[in-house]
Parts: sequence; C-alpha cells; structure tokens
Amino acid sequence: MFSEKQVIEGCIKGDRLSQEALYKRFSGKMLAVSKRYLKDLDLAEDAFQEAFVKVYTHLKNFSFQSSLETWMTRIFINESINKLRSLKRLALQVSIDEQTRQFPEINQEAPEKFDSELVMILIEKLPENYKIVLMLYAIDGFSHKEISEKLNMPESTSRSSLTRARNMLWQMYNQEIMKHESRRI
Repeated sequence: MFSEKQVIEGCIKGDRLSQEALYKRFSGKMLAVSKRYLKDLDLAEDAFQEAFVKVYTHLKNFSFQSSLETWMTRIFINESINKLRSLKRLALQVSIDEQTRQFPEINQEAPEKFDSELVMILIEKLPENYKIVLMLYAIDGFSHKEISEKLNMPESTSRSSLTRARNMLWQMYNQEIMKHESRRI
C-alpha cells in the first residue's frame, strides 16, 4: 500500500497506478459530497468526474497544509456549486417571500438526541439557497466570508440564509415529530 505522499507524487508524474489508488481511496466519499449538493444523480456524477479531473490537474499545487481529503472535498464542493450555477438552479439573491417571513426566531433548546436521518431528509426539502448555505456552513465548515465569496452574495445574506434555514429546518422537524407522536396515541 502506498503512502498518501507516494500516491500524490505518482499522480503528479502521471502514474496510472497512483491515479487509480487515489481514485479508489476517495471516490466514495467525494461522490457523496457531490450528491449532497446535487439532487440529480447524473449531475452529481458529472460534477464528480469534472472535480476529479481538477484534482489530478492541480495536485501539483497541493501544499500539505491540510489533509488531502479536506483539499479534495473543497474542490468537489466548488465543482458542485459551479454545476448548480451553470444550470441557473441556484438563485444567488435571496428573496424573502411571505412564507419565510412567517418563521419566528427559534430560541428553544435543542433536544439531546435528533433523528439524524429525518434531519437529512428535511434538509433536502429546504429551498435550494438555504440548503446550500446550511450545508456549506454546518456540514462542510465554511465561514460566512467564504460562503459569500463562493456564492457571490453579501456576508449578511449568508448569515440570514443560515438563520432562515435553521428556523425552517427546526419547524419542519418539530412538525414531523408531532405527527409521529400523534400517530402513537
């Protein structure tokens, strides 16, 4: 088994075995990243393939300041967002419609245990703008400054989108829990 550094050096030299080792090591995780941002499997696979090409092309610029997985994840996220942009599915300006104005600020304490599967299902139901900002911030660890640069929006829009996404998610979660509890009665 090659070390990560050996695999990187081999990929830079164009060694097929090293490229295959890199692909096998990270393809599952990186496809999951693409699928998280792109609901359509074909689009996710397109972004996945294009991102891997970018990884191979830019591997010579990898500086070992972060883990290879972290570096690659950012490339896959960026490529997925670019795919959304190219399809004009991601409206980069947030419009506050009547429905989102009705969500109150939620200051209740979160329960000790969440149903994580339910949360992931509900995240998929969020409006695209809110879902992307929530995933970038809460799941992938980007700052509001980084999100604003990636999505070409003001930082304040990133912050308000995150707040709205959390509020919507919390409200949907509570509705689902209440439905489930009412069925048990």
